[in-house]
Amino acid sequence: MNKLHLIYIFGLIIISIISAIILVLQPHGFPIPNLSGTFFLFGLGLNTSILLWSIAGYLLFRWLKTDKKNDSLIAWSLSFFIYSLTFVAHIFRALGYDAWNENSSVFHFFAFRWVMIIWAAGIFYGMLKILTDDKRLYLIPSVAIIIIGFLWFFLGLFIIPSENPIEFTMYLFLFTIWIPICFTMAYIFFYYGYNTRQSGPKVISLGFLILMVSYMQWAPWHFSDVIYIYFIWYFIFSLSLVPILLGFVIMTLEEQ
Repeated sequence: MNKLHLIYIFGLIIISIISAIILVLQPHGFPIPNLSGTFFLFGLGLNTSILLWSIAGYLLFRWLKTDKKNDSLIAWSLSFFIYSLTFVAHIFRALGYDAWNENSSVFHFFAFRWVMIIWAAGIFYGMLKILTDDKRLYLIPSVAIIIIGFLWFFLGLFIIPSENPIEFTMYLFLFTIWIPICFTMAYIFFYYGYNTRQSGPKVISLGFLILMVSYMQWAPWHFSDVIYIYFIWYFIFSLSLVPILLGFVIMTLEEQ
């Protein structure tokens, strides 16, 4: 077996162990002064939205420049654009619009978080389509992510009784679906860059790794009394989008 595959399998095992520990213990970070986070929420939401729109816009531009022949580019572009809805909601929430507060009810949460499922499926689809021409190999996993993701959101938010349906749904979604997919995407992009001897995919891989780690930090730091540490990891998440954007630009230059 290829050594890179072994590293991926070992990494996935480590992530699974960490995820299992977090799901069981649900760690709560140490308290710090509870100050208003409105300014940070607005700034981080705006910054993240701009980066996501930049990635989506660049990929759309590349799709048009290549005569709409590369379906991966349009799939990635739409995925990043749809994903930005979550962070647009943060902007309006910080401005005082209660209707954009994803935590106000399970319905609001679903309205602004279902985009994570589409993003994961779309990114996965685009990468697999580059790696294989077999429709079954790139369609079935992508459709499975959508079905499983939406099924879990409906079950966790609306069906299964729990004290806090939003937390219950997010813990299991992040640590059983989202984080393994992000790690898998980091590996696929790195493996693609390794085989093609391109730097762009490796830079994108780094972005996905940072993105994955930042989402893992949601567990101990999303509570109201430690929310400022959450904002630090929110900022790191936003930074993870920079190597993803840069990697796509480098891929274009290397292909030319």
